[in-house]
Amino acid sequence: MALLIAVAALSASQGTAQETQEPATVTVTGNVVDDVTGEPIPGVIIVVRALDISFFTDTDGKFVVADVPRGSYSLEVIHRDYQRLEGDLAIDRPGEFFLGLTPIQDPNDWLIKGIVGLVTDQVSGDPVPEVVVNVPAVGRAATTAADGRFVLPDLVAGRYEVAFSHLGYRQRSEMIAVESGHATNVHVALTVDAIELDPIEVTVDRRDRNLESAGFYQRQEDGWGHFVDRDDIDNWNPVDLTDALIRFPGVSIVPDARSPMNRHLRFRRGRTDCAPPVYLDGVLLTGLEGFYLDDIVNPMSVAGVEMYRGVAGIPAQYSGRGTACGVVLIWLRRGG
Repeated sequence: MALLIAVAALSASQGTAQETQEPATVTVTGNVVDDVTGEPIPGVIIVVRALDISFFTDTDGKFVVADVPRGSYSLEVIHRDYQRLEGDLAIDRPGEFFLGLTPIQDPNDWLIKGIVGLVTDQVSGDPVPEVVVNVPAVGRAATTAADGRFVLPDLVAGRYEVAFSHLGYRQRSEMIAVESGHATNVHVALTVDAIELDPIEVTVDRRDRNLESAGFYQRQEDGWGHFVDRDDIDNWNPVDLTDALIRFPGVSIVPDARSPMNRHLRFRRGRTDCAPPVYLDGVLLTGLEGFYLDDIVNPMSVAGVEMYRGVAGIPAQYSGRGTACGVVLIWLRRGG
């Protein structure tokens, strides 16, 4: 969803002489409300990348951008219970503006219910792109991507005959079971010769669409870093998110010196600790005063967490300057 808003003036037009003397920076106030009810939404994260800063809305759904140069800025508006909003905000004078967020009704809508998988060459082990994966009984089909992966979402529970075909390979058909509310994850090997095929590998789990599109599951299979998914969160039932993350080696939770009830996430490096950058749904959290991870994220709203201690294995889009300590990637469930 996109937005394009110009800040409304707080006062009437002023004389030409005054306009020419307007300051180079202005202060604007934003209001974030529910599109359906019109009620203010507290705890919304507002990210302004060009200024390298983030804000939280207060209990009245307000946030203030102080002393910002005039111009157009890209905003990202994030809340776990609402559809993410991205777009441009034009600021040329002091004023106030409103942003409306659309609620997401059912978090299970963001679970993949069907078949996901990987198709490889049985001899080389390389992924096979452009394999047609067909479910004739329901008239559904998908094609593997360059990495050999495919998704057949929104299949009701039952057993399906699934055919895998590619020019130059022997066609293969398998009966695959789909469980209600879960994704069946399969690894299928194809061969060019009339030799005995390896049996397909099948696992059943819950797969979140947000994690799938973000590459979470592929990176988890690659084996770098530490991973937490929604099944882990549900099983552990942590009070705070840091209670779940401290289970992993090299992760420590440090009480704030001024407010011991608040805790900071740290990675251990030898005899010292360091603070890793934290990304929420792909957005770097920066410029947040009094930033405590447990205040920002309710663990039951989390779809998955990736933790990379040091630079090894950090996804390219999150690596670079400031990541020597490592990186934490947090992905939210849609709808809470």
